[in-house]
Amino acid sequence: MEEKKPEVTESTATQFVIVKDKSGKEYVCKISDLKDPSQLTEEEKKRCFENVEDAMKEMD
Repeated sequence: MEEKKPEVTESTATQFVIVKDKSGKEYVCKISDLKDPSQLTEEEKKRCFENVEDAMKEMD
């Protein structure tokens, strides 16, 4: 009997990383949102989280 693998969707495939700015402040961002920090728009910055707790709340 073949084992069923879970379907990978955009919501289940989202991975996060913690990035730190020059001042030492950490942000939790979706890997798909990462790019050169100098090219981020204000709108893109709003999609990042300031800490892991905020990111986890968003996923609930």
